Amino acid sequence: MIVIFGSPANYVSSGFQCCKKYNVCLENKKFPAAMMVKELKEGALDGRTWFYYDSPVMRIDEEEAGRYDDGLEKMEKAHRASQEEFYIMSRSFVE
Repeated sequence: MIVIFGSPANYVSSGFQCCKKYNVCLENKKFPAAMMVKELKEGALDGRTWFYYDSPVMRIDEEEAGRYDDGLEKMEKAHRASQEEFYIMSRSFVE
């Protein structure tokens, strides 16, 4: 299975479905609206409850990331509507 977080509008057409359909949730038994699942082998998730845990690789050192960014070509910071859409989606849950 593949678990991703993103806008469903971008991933459903690639075969990803709502995490609740596969009973994949966070450890607090919540189903984030932005969490989608793609089953790679049909029936592999078999209806049991599955828990998603972040990988340690997702823990980013913000200071180190800032130093890396400082070495890149400067770009104008901008806020796009899609960022607000994802902000809302990533803080919403399916019941």
